[in-house]
Amino acid sequence: FRSLALFGYFEGGKRLPAPYSGNILSVAFDSGWFWYIPLSDTLTSVGAVVRREDAEKIQGDQEKALKTLIAECPLISEYLSDARRVTSGKYGELRVRKDYSYHQTSFWRPGMILVGDAACFVDPVFSSGVHLATYSGLLAARSINSVLGGDTDEKTALTEFEARYRREYGVFYEFLTSFYQMNVNEDSYFWQAKKVTNNQHTEIESFVDLVGGVSSGEAALTPTDRIVERSAEFSAAVDQMAGGDEDSMVPLYKS
Repeated sequence: FRSLALFGYFEGGKRLPAPYSGNILSVAFDSGWFWYIPLSDTLTSVGAVVRREDAEKIQGDQEKALKTLIAECPLISEYLSDARRVTSGKYGELRVRKDYSYHQTSFWRPGMILVGDAACFVDPVFSSGVHLATYSGLLAARSINSVLGGDTDEKTALTEFEARYRREYGVFYEFLTSFYQMNVNEDSYFWQAKKVTNNQHTEIESFVDLVGGVSSGEAALTPTDRIVERSAEFSAAVDQMAGGDEDSMVPLYKS
């Protein structure tokens, strides 16, 4: 998404009212959006994500840049009004990240599986990386157990693993492509969530399912015999996506 993030850590920041005091807060402002992530009762990770065209706002003096961006966002300014930025130790450095969306060409090789950020990363908004890491770990564990148990061969199990993981990544990727179109209104986000999840729920329910990590509909692991049965189906689906229109919103399928 060619966005840039400038972030640091603060002590003493405010919290959401109970029982939500430990929840992550995401706040939009004119130049992009802020994350506000409680790491303990007192420590908070605070980061500003800005569009590439606003990159000059985080160039030069990073301390000044972060203060300026915080001042642009009234809610984050309020939450940090009595806080101080950590300036020493492992949390003392201001950091910049750019062009952080990526995916590997392959998610597995014989004897090896990539899960979580080792395989791919979308974007920090909605903390989708947490879901993708746990989801891929669950899929990988099932695949490994199936192979070690002699229920299927490694290639069949891991081809199916990769297809499922890329599909889940693709749902977030396509939704976030629309999310960063800043000219759309709030209702458009809910509509887009329903479109990419392709379920029978309402638009708001689809949005909640998506950001909550349950849009795949997999309440339980698929039995091993279904892996074998559907492996050809998943492989064909990946090949079809890879051979599709070059303007596809989900280029990761082309690897």
